[in-house]
Amino acid sequence: MGVNAFNPNGLSVSRSRAGGAATYQNNLVTIKSGYGSSIGRGDLINGGTGTLAGYGVLSALTDTSVLGVFGAVYPYYDTVQQGTAHGLIGSYQSGASPSADISAWMIDDPFVLFYAQVSGGPWLQTWRGQNINFLAGTNGAPNAAGQSTLALDASTIATTATLPFQIIDVIGTVGGPQDPTNTNPWIEVRLNTSALLSSTGR
Repeated sequence: MGVNAFNPNGLSVSRSRAGGAATYQNNLVTIKSGYGSSIGRGDLINGGTGTLAGYGVLSALTDTSVLGVFGAVYPYYDTVQQGTAHGLIGSYQSGASPSADISAWMIDDPFVLFYAQVSGGPWLQTWRGQNINFLAGTNGAPNAAGQSTLALDASTIATTATLPFQIIDVIGTVGGPQDPTNTNPWIEVRLNTSALLSSTGR
């Protein structure tokens, strides 16, 4: 069995399942000044609790709902740089020194599909319709360009309703650069536990 190069780059928009034009709307999320974790473009985020309630934070493996996929920060004033900053190519950096909370955008549409790389595999037809979690240590670990390195974890595939993603389809073709018959395939997922579809609120 072959192996696809393991080079995950987080969650990237694939298409919309809502019908009509394949468009989606970015929505506002606020990162609290001094938040201590970096957030890469394509990382999974959630609403905070306690002193972070109402803010966007990194999703944890055990979260039972998700807010959306992080896009980029908007320009903000950095007190150390003494000027306008844009994060690291749009990503939020834990070492940022904003003068106030930072505005950012996210994709929280529960009908938008994303593609991401799986750690494990290869693709099995039985995966379709099941749920999956992300690989521990990959959410909130952006690379040197600020891009997410989030990957999905094949060992978590199950029918568990609280897993953050539902598997929709496979990406790639047999013999191609993303061969689904190899280990570490690429798949299409949706936000299975979107807070927008929750009737209990946060």
